[in-house]
Amino acid sequence: MKNALPSEPLFFLKPSSAYVREGNPIIKPYYCNNLHHEVELGVVIGKRAHAVSQKAAMDCVAGYALCLDMTARDTQAECKKKGLPWTLAKGFNTSCPVSDFVPKEKIPDPHKLQIWLKVNGELRQEGETSSMIFSIPYIISYISEIITLEEGDLILTGSPKGVSAVQEHDEIQAGINGVLSMQFKVAQQSRRS
Repeated sequence: MKNALPSEPLFFLKPSSAYVREGNPIIKPYYCNNLHHEVELGVVIGKRAHAVSQKAAMDCVAGYALCLDMTARDTQAECKKKGLPWTLAKGFNTSCPVSDFVPKEKIPDPHKLQIWLKVNGELRQEGETSSMIFSIPYIISYISEIITLEEGDLILTGSPKGVSAVQEHDEIQAGINGVLSMQFKVAQQSRRS
């Protein structure tokens, strides 16, 4: 996304109302004119983790999910300009589409996966998890020193190149090669007066 590589992970929180499962639409917020998709591997925490070392971090993982970090990019730009948190840009209802849960036993090495995303059949994002800026153990260790992770928490790990906009009625398909795929339609929120 043409940003400098960070020296440490940047993280933010999404409320549980951000989750949406296949069969339900992604709702583009009424205040958003530029909604972007970001496909990411999600790490599902299986037990409480507080100040966990990188060496012990993977023992805290229950499994994985494919996730989309839907971002109101125009709203995020305004928030950045004003020094405000990104909640409006990242935490709106349905901003985190999530696949079925995959137990960690089914993915022996989460750093050797290929994830992809298509919009209306056109490939937009494709990448290897081995190319992540920070490893999963590092991310878990880093976050758990700041915020205690609880069973069921979901950590999104970063997105490959190709992030771009979607519009109302677009069909998004995403997958982890050889593991799973999911599909969502984009709908527009109408504002109630």
